[in-house]
Amino acid sequence: MKKIFNLFAAALALSAVVAWSGSSRADVVITTFDDTYFEDALYSSWISSSIEYGPDSYSVTATGYGSNWTYIGGYGIDGTGNTHVKLDVTLEGPPAAEAHLGPIITLVDADGTRNNYAWFGQLLGNNILTLPVTSPSWVEAPGSTPGLDLAAIDHMHLQIDPGGYGQQGPYTVHWNELSLVTLNTTPGDFDEDGDVDGRDFLAWQANSSLGLLSDWQTAYGAALTGFTSVPEPGTFGMMILASISAIGLRRNRGLSA
Repeated sequence: MKKIFNLFAAALALSAVVAWSGSSRADVVITTFDDTYFEDALYSSWISSSIEYGPDSYSVTATGYGSNWTYIGGYGIDGTGNTHVKLDVTLEGPPAAEAHLGPIITLVDADGTRNNYAWFGQLLGNNILTLPVTSPSWVEAPGSTPGLDLAAIDHMHLQIDPGGYGQQGPYTVHWNELSLVTLNTTPGDFDEDGDVDGRDFLAWQANSSLGLLSDWQTAYGAALTGFTSVPEPGTFGMMILASISAIGLRRNRGLSA
C-alpha cells in the first residue's frame, strides 16, 4: 500500500498525464461552429441571450440554463469506426462560475435515439472534452437500434448546465469544434476520457472491476522518468491522496481487529 501511495503522490505532484495519441481513423468534424453555423431552435435563457457567430466559434453569453437544437442530417456526416465524441469548448465567467458550467452535447440518430454526452462542473478556460461514443451520460427516447448510429446522425443539441452557479450572473461559452475521433485504448484509463490521471484512480476505487490497478500504476508511473523536482500537489491531488490513505487505514484496522 505504501508503494502505491508513493507512486501516486509523485506522479500527481508532477501533474503527469499519459495522453492519447494518434488514431486508427481520421477525425470526423461535425462542426467548427464558424460563421455558417446556425441554430434551428433556442430554448430557455438563450432566447434572450447574446449570441455571436464568428470565424472560429459560436458564442453564447447568458445566465442560467440554456440550449439549442440544429439539424445536421443533410451534412453527410459518417463517423463509423470512431470511438469518442470530442468537444473543444471555452468557458468564461466570474470566479463564482468556476467548476460549475457543464457543456452537454446531444446527438440524435435516424431512429430518434437521443444520446447525451455531459461534462458537468468544468473549469473556466479552454477545455478539450471526450467521452466514449458507446457510453453516453444518459439516453432518451431509445429507438429501434441500440446505441448511436454514427452513419446517420440527424440532429445535434447544445446545452449548458450552470450547476450551482445558477442565476448569479452571466457566463459565456464559445463552442469551438465538435468531432468524432478514435482514441487509442490506454491501460489504466478507467474513465475512458483519453488520458491516465487521478480521476482514473477514483473510477477504479468506485468500481475495481474496471481493470487492474497495476495498469494505472504503470501508465502513470512512466511519466516519472526524467523528472528531478517535485512541486506540491494541488487541492484535487490532496483529495486523491487522502482517499488512498483512507483505503490503507481501513485495511490496517481490519487486520488488527
